Amino acid sequence: MKSSTQVFTRLIDAALLSGFVLGNADVKVFAFWMVSIMAALMFAGLFAITPELAEKIQGRSPLKKAFGILVHALYVAALIYAGYPVLAALYAVISLLIRLSAESKLAPKVSQ
Repeated sequence: MKSSTQVFTRLIDAALLSGFVLGNADVKVFAFWMVSIMAALMFAGLFAITPELAEKIQGRSPLKKAFGILVHALYVAALIYAGYPVLAALYAVISLLIRLSAESKLAPKVSQ
């Protein structure tokens, strides 16, 4: 069962995505700034990934991983549709770097 924070997070995601697709110019600008702040926080969090956090990111079921990737892809598509391709590229790169960083934290270390 999902916790209340996960439900709240998905509702915020849905509101931002629908703002990009269905909103007027003011709503799109607001959503742009919210996603910009989110991307900056994701970038800052990239340097704070610990093995425990990497386990949370990578240790989920394949269905939850696929849903997380789908949400990121929807953000990229909505950003491009709304006319913000640079932010879409930045968001895609940051989310890919987070996934790669989490994977590298969990990779076994080979000592020589």
